[in-house]
Amino acid sequence: MILDSLENKRNILSHFLQICSFDGWSEDTLNSAMKLADIDQKFKNLIFENGCLDLIEFYIDEKNHQLQLAIDANPDFSHFKIRQKIKFALYTTFNAEKSNQLALQRLRNFYFDYKNLTNVKYGLRPISLAFKHVMKISDFIWKAIDDKSTDFNFYTKRLTLAKIILQTFNIFLKDKSPDLQKTKSFIDLQIEKVMQFEKFKFKIKNISADLKNKSSEFFYDECGKIKHPRQLLKSLPFLRLFKK
Repeated sequence: MILDSLENKRNILSHFLQICSFDGWSEDTLNSAMKLADIDQKFKNLIFENGCLDLIEFYIDEKNHQLQLAIDANPDFSHFKIRQKIKFALYTTFNAEKSNQLALQRLRNFYFDYKNLTNVKYGLRPISLAFKHVMKISDFIWKAIDDKSTDFNFYTKRLTLAKIILQTFNIFLKDKSPDLQKTKSFIDLQIEKVMQFEKFKFKIKNISADLKNKSSEFFYDECGKIKHPRQLLKSLPFLRLFKK
């Protein structure tokens, strides 16, 4: 078997998640997971070159892969509205992690552990990876729902969803409600806020367009030429009152 095969990586990750709830995310925990997986620790750098950091990267990729499988297995997904697709993606992602709440609490601690700064191998990388991974999940979801944005919206959509994912993650870690109802309600609320804001922007855009059209009608005649000052004065409402 190839040492860095998916099977070996998944085997190690499975054992790692079982013990990291108590031992935390560390190189020692990774070594223990490899021992439990019956894989010699001397091959760690061949399987996970950057140790625990690469294991986390693999974990994120695995969860995105599982989400894609869930989307592909849902025959109605393509008929959902965008907000429904995002809800489905987030619900599915957090549902799949319910048994890993403690492990993910330890992962959050690892990301922001100041002791990493004194670790030559880690330094600031865990902190930067925390934000990178949130963006990676957000980008994956937008691509999974077939988003076609290429302009500035491409980035704003991903940043907005990344913010929702990060906020939801903190709610999820403490959620003991049946079927993660608190987490799902929070997701619903955040998406509704975004939708209301988008509706507000749409109204402002329409008002601006309407003002632009009216100002154009006021200053230009039917031939597209600027009106004579006398014509402009006659168009003013208060002057029309004096004409009666």
